[in-house]
Amino acid sequence: MKDIKVCLVSDTVYDLNGVSRFIQDFAKEAKSYKKEFTVITSTKKNHYESIENIYNLKPIFSIKMPFYKSLDLVMPNFFKIKNNIKKLKPDILHISTPGTVGLCALISAKLLKIPVVGIYHTDFPSYLYENTKSEFVRKITLLYLKVFYKNFIALFSRSNEYVDIIQKQLVFKKRDLYLLKAGINIKNFDKSFKDENIWEEYNIDKNSFKVLYTGRVSIEKNVDKLINIWLEENFLDIKLIVVGDIEIKLDSSKLEEKGVYLLGRKQKEALSKLYASSDCFIFPSTTDTLGQVVLEAMSSALPVIVSDKGGPKTFVSEEFGYIINIEEKNQIIKAIKELKNKDEVYKNKSEKAYNYMRDKSISHSFLDFWEINQKILENLFKK
Repeated sequence: MKDIKVCLVSDTVYDLNGVSRFIQDFAKEAKSYKKEFTVITSTKKNHYESIENIYNLKPIFSIKMPFYKSLDLVMPNFFKIKNNIKKLKPDILHISTPGTVGLCALISAKLLKIPVVGIYHTDFPSYLYENTKSEFVRKITLLYLKVFYKNFIALFSRSNEYVDIIQKQLVFKKRDLYLLKAGINIKNFDKSFKDENIWEEYNIDKNSFKVLYTGRVSIEKNVDKLINIWLEENFLDIKLIVVGDIEIKLDSSKLEEKGVYLLGRKQKEALSKLYASSDCFIFPSTTDTLGQVVLEAMSSALPVIVSDKGGPKTFVSEEFGYIINIEEKNQIIKAIKELKNKDEVYKNKSEKAYNYMRDKSISHSFLDFWEINQKILENLFKK
């Protein structure tokens, strides 16, 4: 079979999150391997880096997404999306988000008779339930997703945990579900970026034990529970370093005296240094389908603490850190204090986390993704 053309459409490409970094890295890998892979998005946001196979079609208007303030809810120009897809003539269309941009792509694919495949990046029913605590909202979201994904010929899951969830929730046939191999840019996240002098910039004692969290500071990520632990406990020389957009109300005046530092958005080398220069990583989210930031932390040689619910628990083991019930405060404190000892157990977890990531490059993930897409098309032609 001749090499294929793939077009991926996503509502999020220029945002500061794991999905955006993943798509950007895929676009770069496609260029390096000379694959015909194009990304289409629609946002008023700009990116610090121009990637030639990513097309940003300016939307008609945009507003802040409810419950996800770092994302925009846009009204895309349907005809621009449809015409660009028609011009590209892809053999297969990937839709990585079920938002307004993804919906325009889905309708376009139906009109242009292009087979559609999806990537299930976000567990929206759980995400919205955590933010609203409304069972009605969860059920409506689930109903929308069932309709949205109904005519997809295949769907990729980011972790084994969600293969079963997708099959049950979306009533999707298991034979049409594929695991998207985990991968990150391991060159950008590596222990070689360690630089203890960076802590002077943030007025943080470099000799303290630094627990890092990266991602949105929001309800469904459970970061508020972490912060409350620091406010209630006297950790003294244990600091919580929080990197990302803040989407919940916090009294920042009280935080630093309790050892909580909100550093905001960080990108490129600044982010790489923060990973490599911290002592461990904690990710309390229970709704992430993968948790790319956990992979980035492990690639930076950090032992990790993750929830026993969600995607990260499928690749994290006791060799690399701890899998805990995030609702149990004592489990969180126990894991952090054990790591703080910096003993042989800590060193082994750090080394094994780093070594585990050596073959989890974005290149491995992209090439596996490409091969599966070729198989999907071959099977389609056989029918």
